[in-house]
Amino acid sequence: MSNSENKKSLLKKIIALVLSFGPGIFAIGYTIGTGSVTSMIVAGSKFNTQLLWVLLLSCVFSGVLMFAYGNYALITGETALFGLKKHFKFGKVLALLIIVGITFGQWNSLMGILGISSNIIYEILAVNFDGLSSYKYETVLITAIVIIVTFYLLMLVGKYTFFEKILVIFVTLMGLSFVLSLCFVQPLPIDVVKGLIPTIPDIPGGKCWLLLL
Repeated sequence: MSNSENKKSLLKKIIALVLSFGPGIFAIGYTIGTGSVTSMIVAGSKFNTQLLWVLLLSCVFSGVLMFAYGNYALITGETALFGLKKHFKFGKVLALLIIVGITFGQWNSLMGILGISSNIIYEILAVNFDGLSSYKYETVLITAIVIIVTFYLLMLVGKYTFFEKILVIFVTLMGLSFVLSLCFVQPLPIDVVKGLIPTIPDIPGGKCWLLLL
């Protein structure tokens, strides 16, 4: 067997291993979604590790909710929204509000992550091509359009299993990017410990960051 065949076989094994953890990868995606990425990046750049305790609490609450909703779905065969609509007096209205809130939240978060991704790609290109520095707006805009069209074409395939595999791969890359970022930008242990002590940023609207995270 040639080296190229060995590399292809190894790559297939790695992809199969990643896809075998599909449900767990989706759980990571639910916990670290687009909104979390944008809000955590901004919060980290503004306050360093001061709000780390909020992130810890959010992970605990998210884990409890995912466990509870998962068991509820396994036992009753109902989703959380269907359960709200079925068992609560104003469940239909509440379920509708949740859907609308999640839709608008994801819409705003996706716009934020699209802007961040496009700017990152521009910075990478600008390092290698000096002439692009004069066309930042055009480059970022074209990059964003290419990303939108690419994902739209992926959705046009129409097969859920295909889209699921693509989603698992991208969520895995997102999780690995967090691990690599931690390796390159290593926080001091004392800063991590201080970040676990509940404090609120002493700025106007500091309490709003608790809700965002």
